[in-house]
Amino acid sequence: MTRPERDDPEAVLRIADRFRTGGRPIAVVELRAGHINDSFVVSTTAGSRFLLQRINGHVFPNPGQVMANVVRITRHLEHRLGPRNARRRLALVPAVDGGMWREAATGKGPADWWRMYELIEDTTTELRASTPAQAFLAAQAFGRFETQLVDLPSPPLHETIPGFHDTLSRFEAFDRALDAASASAAGNDRRRQATAEIRSVDAHRDLAGRLSAAAPDLPRRTVHNDCKISNILFDRTSGEALCVVDLDTTMPGLAAYDFGDMVRSMSHRADEDARETAAAQVDLELFAALAQGYLDGAGFLTSAERRSLVDGALVLTLEQAVRFLTDHLQGDVYFRIERPGQNLDRCRVQMALLESLLEGEADLRRLILQP
Repeated sequence: MTRPERDDPEAVLRIADRFRTGGRPIAVVELRAGHINDSFVVSTTAGSRFLLQRINGHVFPNPGQVMANVVRITRHLEHRLGPRNARRRLALVPAVDGGMWREAATGKGPADWWRMYELIEDTTTELRASTPAQAFLAAQAFGRFETQLVDLPSPPLHETIPGFHDTLSRFEAFDRALDAASASAAGNDRRRQATAEIRSVDAHRDLAGRLSAAAPDLPRRTVHNDCKISNILFDRTSGEALCVVDLDTTMPGLAAYDFGDMVRSMSHRADEDARETAAAQVDLELFAALAQGYLDGAGFLTSAERRSLVDGALVLTLEQAVRFLTDHLQGDVYFRIERPGQNLDRCRVQMALLESLLEGEADLRRLILQP
């Protein structure tokens, strides 16, 4: 089934009607903010609104594992936070058959997997941290999220994307994409467009193994793995950071992964896909706020984990540049794009930020390790 047919509002409403909303779904609005899953706000005759999502089967080839994790996480947070904190956690809406997701045939290929969340009303999201105070709140929220999952009962969560932050493997995928691009005219054209970026990424290849080398001394935690400010819901009135969302990559990993992702996405004032990279410079005030907020929220960190946080910032920034560049070489098959060359622009922003982080590395370590 083609994408326009799958996204027809009436078809989406029929999917929504398979969940226990307490009313009949009557309106749907697609949200286009995310890179991966397809999201829709559904309104019902009962006056309630819900978030309906279709899991991206290309990115998550085992959606059953994704949903098993999400069920465990949301139930654990419900137990941890209690009924008075419903706006501080995601809550799944059961399907009419009692399950926590629904499969829907597409007519071609594997079935779509759908889930529904209660919509947390009167909240906003941000694309980047506008002030140090906001950066502090976002980092604190991610730190608290990890703290709330420290006592998640065994077994460990599924690795929904194996090797997600294995930067050495990301370079191997990049190398394969480079080789594959040479096999077609279109691929060679993409490779020529990225000549400078390929050279820049390759020059920093020695950074890729830094976290892997430190891993034996670092505890495995349950971490979010995608710590962008857009994955925090803020109260519309007070500006308080309420709830961490987008749980699909929450799985075992290192605390440095999460802090590194915060720094690469929130420590500067550049848009992720800006055509110019001048703003992709680390802002020490924003970095300090992120460090203070995360250390306040993640009180469980060992001294070794704390020392690894700046390494996380360097490695995750490089890794994300490699991922964007690899997707550009492969024909933009992973990250959603709105225009040609967008993934290449995203790579350039990350590499400009990495150069800034390396230049200020001594200052960043001092800010992390100061009492």
